Amino acid sequence: MNLPILKPAVFWFIAILFHALGFAQALHSGSIYLVDSIDYLSQASNLSSYGSLYAAPWNLPIKPDYFSFRPPIYGMLICCIKSLFQTDYAILFIQSIISLSTIWGVLKFSQELRLNEGICRLIVLILLVIYPSQIIHCNFVMSDILFQSLLFWSLYFTYRLWTQKQLKDSLLAVLFFALAMLTKPVAFLLGISVAGMLLFIFIKQKRIQLLLPFLLLPLIYHLYASYNKQVTGYYHYSSVTPIFVLKYMAKYTNAQIHGETYADEAQDSIMQFANAAKTYQERYELMNQAGKEIISQHPAFFIWFNVKGWVAFMLDPGRFEWVHFLNINEGNYLGLYHVINTQGFLNGIIHFASNAPIVLISILLICLLTNIGISLCFIHFLGNKKVPMALKICVFIFISYIVVSTGVLGLSRYRVAVAPMLWLSVMYGISYFIKNNEHAHS
Repeated sequence: MNLPILKPAVFWFIAILFHALGFAQALHSGSIYLVDSIDYLSQASNLSSYGSLYAAPWNLPIKPDYFSFRPPIYGMLICCIKSLFQTDYAILFIQSIISLSTIWGVLKFSQELRLNEGICRLIVLILLVIYPSQIIHCNFVMSDILFQSLLFWSLYFTYRLWTQKQLKDSLLAVLFFALAMLTKPVAFLLGISVAGMLLFIFIKQKRIQLLLPFLLLPLIYHLYASYNKQVTGYYHYSSVTPIFVLKYMAKYTNAQIHGETYADEAQDSIMQFANAAKTYQERYELMNQAGKEIISQHPAFFIWFNVKGWVAFMLDPGRFEWVHFLNINEGNYLGLYHVINTQGFLNGIIHFASNAPIVLISILLICLLTNIGISLCFIHFLGNKKVPMALKICVFIFISYIVVSTGVLGLSRYRVAVAPMLWLSVMYGISYFIKNNEHAHS
């Protein structure tokens, strides 16, 4: 089987063209904001005007959770961009550049792994077509593309540290881990988890000094949590934690057992007490504890819901981003994953299929089949004896960390963070298939 080999100049022309077409669609539709976008734009504005990380409009009633809701890096990036260009489309342009730099990094990594460069370039282009979330998310005012890049370079330098044992790789890995945890709170334990894994290896090899830079990560955690204590009165890393526990993990657990109406009413009742709390610490702990109590009452349902979320993470075709990117009127239908979890599997599918436009259903079916193929390549990657064990372990830790951390949500948007790692597994899978095919015909 002989696949066409793309030269670098042709590859980059097409890759840039794909990003330019995505940017043109954003200019045409103007649909560049998601619900979270207002948080990041508000934080950037508040940083510029008041030196505050508060992530909501300054002139509206105060939302206490939003003092520690968004870590600073993406807001700082927006602030820097908007100090030079007033239009939000400049943010999208920079994100396309970040995306292209990540793609360059993936190809550089594949070259170092001794995969066929021309074939890998072709695979990336195909993935940009059949996995369009990469281009779509470049054109939302959201932190996902930046976060993706930071995670990829964290993985790259972690692998180099493991295999080449150089202090500079440890320093660079820590730098990207630190930036990642200050971009999205979900990553706050990732670097520490990786350090724990490397500790067992480096103790045996008597190279433990290479992990000294990782001590900066708990220090950064402490400094940021101390800052949050200064502005809220409570030492914590992010207000996302109790919100996620109560409004997602607990709510959807309740919805599976008692129905969506009951789950909404239970959450509203808890939030009435939380909103009446005298201190932020009381509010945080009340929400967190109430959510955990609901989960603890139904552990089997919660575990099963998480497993479904992990599967959805890998397979979700991305209805939400398609609807917003193409500026489609959502009409009377809701997301498939939501209706399945609130109305049941069969009723949810019937509700979605009978209300969603046929064009959208067709697009999502193609994306679903693509995601199934990528997932199978990932499974093959983990079982392939020709893949370096260090690489398999690193990729598995990064992907499983993000999958488990996002848990019950199971959204395509969160898979963007680990897309480059999944691309590597596809590169290995196709390379393995081509070699087998060549041997069979030789």
